[in-house]
Amino acid sequence: MFSLNKAMQVLDEIWNAKPSGMALTWSTPVQYDATLVSRLIEQHRELNVRFAQIVSHLDKVPAVAEHAVRECADQLHELRRTEALWLYPVIARGFAPDPIARRLVWQSRLVMLGLARRVLRRFDELVRAIRNGTEINIAADHVAKALAEYQRRNEEEMYPLYALMERLCLKADSRAA
Repeated sequence: MFSLNKAMQVLDEIWNAKPSGMALTWSTPVQYDATLVSRLIEQHRELNVRFAQIVSHLDKVPAVAEHAVRECADQLHELRRTEALWLYPVIARGFAPDPIARRLVWQSRLVMLGLARRVLRRFDELVRAIRNGTEINIAADHVAKALAEYQRRNEEEMYPLYALMERLCLKADSRAA
């Protein structure tokens, strides 16, 4: 039987739970991390290496190839999660006072979201090609190009914006001292 009191108690427990380790909450302060961009670049490199390793085996055992492609998509999801939780909030905070700059940053963020969605669609197309046994190399080439574009745009546009935040954080710290 449904009990409103029990439901409210469960919700209270969830909302008041203390996160462990690096878990984020709504009240986690957004902080600049000097090592973030290098870690993200390394994650991109690892994803590209992993994908390059599986490309030559895509037409061998379809079930294994499909699983490997899905793992690459999961790896991209994890990379995007890191960007969403640690990169974009710092950039947004840095440009918050300037409405024009803030709008431009969010437009760039939407472009990056579109590029990431394109890579994920390409992964899905590759899985379908593996299942059908047709045009696997073409689909794999589309994935590689989409991954390269996503990484290039991050490295040319978003990561430099994040690097600017270091100077803003240092200025803010010097004014507070």
